[in-house]
Amino acid sequence: MRPHLTALAWATSGVVWLVVALTLSAELSAPFKAFLAGLTGHHWTSKSVIAAAAFIVLYVLFKRMRESENILGSVVFAVVSILLGGVVIFSFYLSHFIVL
Repeated sequence: MRPHLTALAWATSGVVWLVVALTLSAELSAPFKAFLAGLTGHHWTSKSVIAAAAFIVLYVLFKRMRESENILGSVVFAVVSILLGGVVIFSFYLSHFIVL
């Protein structure tokens, strides 16, 4: 069975923004970071487990959508999400480095 490429791209984008939100939330809230660390022993491990589970759930949900005729648009959306998510996280840490 061939994978649903549109669902893969949309699930990827969703997980990128979830990881961005989890990362910023954990850095801004010590109790949330401690909660994540308590789940698996380290906050990044917990984020990875949550991201993997979210990817599966999002893929299953988005798989119900009709496969796009133009998959390039979905792939571009995923790549842009990855790049912008990286810029957001990098900018956040850079601002803390410069300010502190």
